Amino acid sequence: MRLTQHLFIFLLIFSITIQAWAAEKKELIDEEIKAISQEIKAVDLERIIVTSRRTPIDLTEISENVTSVAVDDIEYLPAQDLGEALKYIPGVNIDPRQGFGRATSISIQGAYSRQVKVMIDGIPLNTQVSEEVDPSRFPIKNISRIEVIKGAASSIWGSSLGGVINIITKDTGDSLVPKGSFTTSFAEFRTKREEFDLSGKIDNLGYYFLSSYMESGGQGPKDDVLEKKVFAKLSYDLGDNGKIVSTFGYSGADVNSGLFPDGTFWAQPYRIRYGKIGWQLDSGNTDLNFELKHSRQDIVSKIHASLSDDVPFEIISKDVLYQLSLHSATNLGEEDLLILGLDLDWETIKSNIYLSKAKTVKLRAPYVNYSLKLEPWDFNFGLRYDYNSEFGEELSPSLGIVYCLDEASNSLIRFDFSRAFNAPLLLWKYNQNVNFGTIPNPNIGAERGWVYELGLESQPLPKLWLKLALYRADISDALAVAENELGEQFMKNFERFRRQGVELQFKIDISDELSFSASGAFNDIENRATKQTVRGAASPRHSFDLALQYKNKHGLGISFFSYYDRWNEPASSQARDRKMLTDLKISQKFKKYTLFLNIHNLTNSKYWRDYFFPLPGRYFEGGFSFKW
Repeated sequence: MRLTQHLFIFLLIFSITIQAWAAEKKELIDEEIKAISQEIKAVDLERIIVTSRRTPIDLTEISENVTSVAVDDIEYLPAQDLGEALKYIPGVNIDPRQGFGRATSISIQGAYSRQVKVMIDGIPLNTQVSEEVDPSRFPIKNISRIEVIKGAASSIWGSSLGGVINIITKDTGDSLVPKGSFTTSFAEFRTKREEFDLSGKIDNLGYYFLSSYMESGGQGPKDDVLEKKVFAKLSYDLGDNGKIVSTFGYSGADVNSGLFPDGTFWAQPYRIRYGKIGWQLDSGNTDLNFELKHSRQDIVSKIHASLSDDVPFEIISKDVLYQLSLHSATNLGEEDLLILGLDLDWETIKSNIYLSKAKTVKLRAPYVNYSLKLEPWDFNFGLRYDYNSEFGEELSPSLGIVYCLDEASNSLIRFDFSRAFNAPLLLWKYNQNVNFGTIPNPNIGAERGWVYELGLESQPLPKLWLKLALYRADISDALAVAENELGEQFMKNFERFRRQGVELQFKIDISDELSFSASGAFNDIENRATKQTVRGAASPRHSFDLALQYKNKHGLGISFFSYYDRWNEPASSQARDRKMLTDLKISQKFKKYTLFLNIHNLTNSKYWRDYFFPLPGRYFEGGFSFKW
């Protein structure tokens, strides 16, 4: 047995046997838990959503299929980055890859990763280089809440045919004495992580800072990763004139792929900068927001012919986005809500391989949403107009209805009907390098679809919660790969695809300390012209999730997660290893510090979506966190 495993087993035994000491200190721990509970109850995070209408709305009034995961749930996940956290959310599928720091992709309801819009505090992160977002590149220590819209949301967010993920970060501090934490952990493959955050307030200036560092030697030669992440948020209280809030984030890493059978390896360093500055004003019945957002993503791919540092081939791509957003929310009467807004975008891409000169796309998009409450009904009306300088006009109306069946059991029926779209990549229109077997398509257009969603949510028993969701998307002008007579491939708008599926979730509180939840989903994508199932593009056909969580009043937490995805790949690419992936986290909280042990891939599965990218086998990670 390796030394690291001895260390992790020691931490496990220590954290469990320390229960006797914890019982003696019960009074101090109870006081701490009580303080935490009061802080959480101050804002009921499970009932507030921001992403759906870009303003806080009670979750029971939302017609879309929305999941919200709060900070007090995130800390019990065996996750160290955003990608690892998302894979435990039912209905969100993450394509796992080989080892730490490796690129991954997101699918919601069988949608392609490029159809899922990802934001941090409303800052768009999808690029014109790939249109995808790799969630492993962003930390979770600074996250207050993860909000997921499962399904189209074009009437408020624009290009988002498959879903929306908005990461809401932690607020700035509110005390003169700084509060913070330091976390360190060690894992196999010579992996170590360190995180430090600090928050406080000086006069009218509030602040929050985060710094994160990770390095891993990997499983073999040229399989190493060095990763650095920084995040900062500042807020300045202007009194009656509102508040100024600014955020800034940086993620950078040097990632090597590991040796391929032919002796080559890929180096894929990246640098991501994102941020915004905004003015917020609460003037009685109306909330106003004015924000200037920016992101810059530099992505490099280098192929090395051998273990040497020679680089015979290199791709350098840069994506720069500026967005100006105006947003207002006005209460009409006691419960009705009118939302007006405008997004103005300027996005530029550069590439040394694909483009001879930079290309820029401009966007202007006004939108309006109106929420009407007529007990026991809630009606949501939405309309957005997008003008894209490269792909033309899109009009996205939506109608959502919520009907309260029974207030006592919190039983609701949700229905949402909308027109949605997804704009294609500029690279698919202008790619000038045909040496990769792909050619540009100057006639490419946006994907468009009518989306129908029906859901039932209920709590028939005090400790039992159920949720059923059905969806269907009839997509015209769907994008897929086509091939001409010369064997050259290009992206083409097909006449019609249909994407449909069902998702079922339930959760039961076995006791005050123990809960069990499970979910299952089925997705089907069909080319309506050929009546054939559409394969590939990291889209899952079946998915299942299981979770067992134990939390006691002495600070002991045990979280057990299992998940299984049957990827919609051709038979020749299907992996033979079909075990459920299972992760475990054991943590012991004390007054100022926490010990934790993560065990990843308990079932020791090696091949998940395909055998070209095997997963690491079972591995351990242990560490501690100190708060002040």
